[in-house]
Amino acid sequence: MSVEPFPGPESPRTRFGAEMRRLREAAQLSQAAVAARLGCTQTQVSRLEAGTRTPSKSDAERLDRLFGREGGSYFAGLHRRIVARPGGPIWFEGWAEEIEPTALVLRSWDPLLIPGLLQTEAYARQLFSRGPRAVPEDVERQVEARMRRREILDKKEPPCSSSSSTRAYYIAGSVDRR
Repeated sequence: MSVEPFPGPESPRTRFGAEMRRLREAAQLSQAAVAARLGCTQTQVSRLEAGTRTPSKSDAERLDRLFGREGGSYFAGLHRRIVARPGGPIWFEGWAEEIEPTALVLRSWDPLLIPGLLQTEAYARQLFSRGPRAVPEDVERQVEARMRRREILDKKEPPCSSSSSTRAYYIAGSVDRR
């Protein structure tokens, strides 16, 4: 995994690192000792704890086993949150995970794009694939995350939804031009 810019204090990467450090210190283990158990370097452990390196799935699984967290899924759950929205803004994580699923009413004004909750899989794939440095694996993860967001509309009592937009995306026609 790559070294990335420092994330905001509410990001899953920051929580991953802070909890990793807390549990390591509580177990009185050095970064080098944890590195040996993870099969990586002390520098990589330091970067994971600082939140400047994205953990791999195997890092998360090994940490769950090492520290015996919540049935072995705490770090794995944070890892899923980290990779679910690659490149997405940090502020949006709180919206998509905490506010949107519990909202009674959702309103949006989207002058150029169909709102995320109303996008089809094909439309979302087209949008994400045209982004800068779009990688097929990342595009698929983003599309899957977008479709998971739509599940709130299938709840027994979905939020009341209202969306306003311009006619531009209706006039432009389908984005799927096969």
